[in-house]
Amino acid sequence: MAKLTDRQKKQIIAESVEGSSLRALGAKYGVSPTTIRRVLLNNPEFKQKVTQKKQENTASVLAFMESQKQDVCKVIDNLLHAINDPEKMAAAPLNQLATAMGIVIDKYTAGEAPKAADERQNNLLAAIEGWQEEAFDDLPEIQQAAAADPEMVETAELSD
Repeated sequence: MAKLTDRQKKQIIAESVEGSSLRALGAKYGVSPTTIRRVLLNNPEFKQKVTQKKQENTASVLAFMESQKQDVCKVIDNLLHAINDPEKMAAAPLNQLATAMGIVIDKYTAGEAPKAADERQNNLLAAIEGWQEEAFDDLPEIQQAAAADPEMVETAELSD
C-alpha cells in the first residue's frame, strides 16, 4: 500500500469536502477507502471544512431559490387558476381533486405553528369556511357519492 504524502492528504481532504467518495479517492490515490477515512478523521480541520462547505451550499441554494421566487409564484398562480376553473374541476376525477387539495393544504399549513387541541381554528380552516361550496356541489363525483350514501352530510349543515 502506498504511503500518502502531506500534500496528498490535503488534496484528499479538499476533494472529500467537494463531494468525492471514499472509494473514488482510494482508487485515485492507490489506497483503500478505510485509509482515506482515517486520513479524514485524523484531520482536526476536516469537520470544520465540511461544516463550512454545507453552510456555503445552503446559502447558495437559498440564494437561487430567492432569485427564482417571482417565476415560481407565477407558476403557482397559473396552477391555482387552472385548478379553480370550474370546467377543469368538473372534468377531473375526485381522487385528483383530493390530491391537489391535499398538496395545497400541506404547503399552505407547513409554516403554521401547531396549535392546542382547543384552538384548531387556523388560517386554512378560515379560508375553507369562506370558500364557495357551490363549486364542489356541481361535480358529478360529489353528486354520485351523495346519491349512493343517504347519510352524507350536506356542506351547508357543516357551516351551521
